[in-house]
Amino acid sequence: MVRADRRRITTPAAFLGLVMIAAAGCGTLSESAAPADAPDAAAETPPPAASPVAPTTQPAPPPPPSLREAGAQIADEAALKELVQGKTTKAEVRERFGVPQEIVLSPGYETFVYYRDRTSGWISKTTERIEMLTVRFDPQGILKDFEYRFSGK
Repeated sequence: MVRADRRRITTPAAFLGLVMIAAAGCGTLSESAAPADAPDAAAETPPPAASPVAPTTQPAPPPPPSLREAGAQIADEAALKELVQGKTTKAEVRERFGVPQEIVLSPGYETFVYYRDRTSGWISKTTERIEMLTVRFDPQGILKDFEYRFSGK
């Protein structure tokens, strides 16, 4: 007596049946059209009225580009010397160093954090922070103090 394995036949047939049901349900295999007596939705809606003055909207400006390439040094000695406590503003810091990676809000202070990490290893990847600039502002947005760390690697 010859016995056929039903699982070999039924699994692909069941899969094909599910695909056909799904395709028929979303309308890809069916070419049905709206009934002839159904009103056309496009014919019922009136066209939009033409405005006498064309709107002059400008697209939103793109976000400011980062001032440094990926992996580039955050700050050099000259840039750090331009940070003056009690004088430098948040806008000047953003202009000089770009958008911070983190903004920390604490009572009476706002802190911008810039950092650069290095990832190494093929199998066991490790990430180490090699440079970090922390800039703290008072409630008026004026530089209170800053800290710069560089690991020298």
